[in-house]
Amino acid sequence: MSSREPRFSLNKEDVRLGATCFAGALLLAVMTGPAGTPEQPLGAAKQAIFSSHVFGFLVFGALLASLSVFRRKVRMGEWHSRRETPRRSMRSVLGMRLATMGASWWLLAFVIAVLIALLLADYTGPYVANKFSVAQLMGQFHNTRTYGYIVFVLWIVNSWRLRFSTREHRVHLPAFVKSVWFRVVASALAGFGFALCADPWLPERFSFSYFTFSGPSTHAFLSHLPTWLWSLGGLFLGARAVLADRKTSTKTNRLRARQFGVSTNTRFALYGVALFVAFEAPKFMSPFWQLAIFQQIGIFCFLAIGLNIVVGFAGLLDLGYVAFYALGAYVCAYFSGALPIHPPFILSPFLSIPFAILVCMLSGVLLGLPTLRLRGDYLAIVTLGFGEIIYVLATNLQSVTGGANGTGIIPSFTMNVPGIHFALNGQALSGDLNFYYLLLVIMIPVLLLFTSLNNSRVGRSWAAIREDEVAAASLGISGLKYKVMAFAIGASTSGVAGVLISVKSGVLFPSNFALQVSITVLVLVIFGGMGSITGVLIGSAVIGWILQFLLFHSFIDYQDADKYMYIGAMLILAMIFRPQGLWPSKRREREFHDAEGGLGSADAMSAPSDGSAA
Repeated sequence: MSSREPRFSLNKEDVRLGATCFAGALLLAVMTGPAGTPEQPLGAAKQAIFSSHVFGFLVFGALLASLSVFRRKVRMGEWHSRRETPRRSMRSVLGMRLATMGASWWLLAFVIAVLIALLLADYTGPYVANKFSVAQLMGQFHNTRTYGYIVFVLWIVNSWRLRFSTREHRVHLPAFVKSVWFRVVASALAGFGFALCADPWLPERFSFSYFTFSGPSTHAFLSHLPTWLWSLGGLFLGARAVLADRKTSTKTNRLRARQFGVSTNTRFALYGVALFVAFEAPKFMSPFWQLAIFQQIGIFCFLAIGLNIVVGFAGLLDLGYVAFYALGAYVCAYFSGALPIHPPFILSPFLSIPFAILVCMLSGVLLGLPTLRLRGDYLAIVTLGFGEIIYVLATNLQSVTGGANGTGIIPSFTMNVPGIHFALNGQALSGDLNFYYLLLVIMIPVLLLFTSLNNSRVGRSWAAIREDEVAAASLGISGLKYKVMAFAIGASTSGVAGVLISVKSGVLFPSNFALQVSITVLVLVIFGGMGSITGVLIGSAVIGWILQFLLFHSFIDYQDADKYMYIGAMLILAMIFRPQGLWPSKRREREFHDAEGGLGSADAMSAPSDGSAA
């Protein structure tokens, strides 16, 4: 950069990016304003623009625009520091301050953690008129979830401190703290405390009378199965941490081992915060949002996780994913006796889940074996045809599926085995929340399994096939084998989602499994970030929340049929400003970085950038 050239010059692209962020904030202010009417659709917009809350969104838009332009200038190499000594980032400065802070700074960190925990507890609690009054905030100390937030915030701060600390500044703990028995027991007690703070059926305020095995189901904390499951989970994490330390202690690079342990610790803290909020916040939502987080957000998150295996991990374009969703739902209806044809034996919807997984997995294998030799658009056309075949069969086979008239009544979930009791009318919470917690219980092991698969030999084989199937075959990786495996795993996940939605809906219609469902789930995967489990969950939650928010507030007479127009608009904006997704995986981010430098293609299903055949 020449010395005469202006240091902070802006071009048309910078102005366009900043104006887009600013206009988006203004649109968000209008959307969160008062509801409009068909007679005066712009009246509510005028009220929102000239109201007080719009300034907060405009400040947010200005900050977002400034940050976006600054990051673009730095990435393009147009802005750089002229200092002789490199400028340290705020993150590194704060990290070094945490690593060397004394008792007074720790006291300040504790006070800040308490304030953050109070705001989180107040925000995730029930709606009150004076949300941020002093009395309302101080009243959060009576609730158990507040102390859970305090622990998590301090955990994250301490993990950040350990990351920047050196041997000179490291706190020397007593010898028994590093012992195996202490770490395992402390982890089990932490799981027990998590259950106490996040128990969905325990009253909001704490009482020692809850520690009993008898009495009402909402007060007998020790008789709840999740209490002991969380304690067992904490015990498992403690044992895992001990084994990880023994494995890393044999390495010569101690700095790398310490960073690995700290990053894992921080990741567990963030996962714990997210899980804690997921268990606690829905209890205080309105019935509309309790239904929305299960039927719209929760189910679409589950479907997007399964499709991410096929599209994100293996790089296969599947447009008939809704077919497995329909198969799982109709398998549950069949074994529940809700179809015109009667099964040899009637099963509870819980017990029909293994059969739905088996049927969908076999269907995925049978579809994959003859068709997965195709690539790109040809594979998409075949899977699209399979989805349409299932839809047409469900509509026309009235003697089997009930056709357009729908199925019979599918019974509700009920399980009564020693130690486990679940029923929609057997708990103090509403039926929608019971379904939500059931979805979490099923989704958490699925997330752990898929994360392990992605980091295993199978996940690396999927990545190799996605990048270059010819090169992967030259290394001895069977493309057909791993692609069929991805199809089967994704299909089984969709089948479980079909069982859940069939029970929640009670009656199935073929229109519930149209092509638009497959397109919507595919958009969720692309919007969140293909190949990233966290990104897929975030993308599904963001789009699902926006659509439900528009429906709830009826912005300019919004109807549910308009959602595909909004989904398309959000996808177009994402492709322009964030083509890798909201939260992309590291591999996907490197692909886009290489594509910008002309080193390869960011599209795993396209030809290489040099024009050679795939």
